[in-house]
Amino acid sequence: MKLTIKTLLTVLFLTGISISSSFAQAYHKGDNMLNVGIGLGGGFGTPIGLSFEHGFSDKISGGAYAAYASKTTPTGFGDFKYTYILTAARASYHFDFGVEKLDPYLGVILGYNIASAKWTGTGAVPASSAGGFIYGGHAGARYYLSDKIGIFAEAGYGVGNLNVGVAFKF
Repeated sequence: MKLTIKTLLTVLFLTGISISSSFAQAYHKGDNMLNVGIGLGGGFGTPIGLSFEHGFSDKISGGAYAAYASKTTPTGFGDFKYTYILTAARASYHFDFGVEKLDPYLGVILGYNIASAKWTGTGAVPASSAGGFIYGGHAGARYYLSDKIGIFAEAGYGVGNLNVGVAFKF
């Protein structure tokens, strides 16, 4: 009896894997996707980010990412204002787990960031800035509430450790 149940579960599992590839995928070649979100974590205040990707194949998309964050830190004699700007190219590989409205993906980014600090207070403290090329990865998913609008969450390189927001497909 136990062997029969195990065999049945194994067959159902393997059949489920083969059936899952026949379900409608949330991501397709030719899709244009726009994410508008906020970053959580990272210590930069409340960062905002915008990413756009175009589907070049049924698995690969590519596009651009831009983010901005600003934070003012008061001291006893004035304020430091920190600003962070990030622009990058990005590419993602999309998975199909058989969930019709779900678009899970992994990807990479390559870009440039500019970080600056400005002092507004008494005493002579020079403003400073730094920048450089950046690279990193991201893992995320979009879940579409309708054919064109959804929500997304993405962890990895960006202004925040986790970005969440609204996703648009057109």
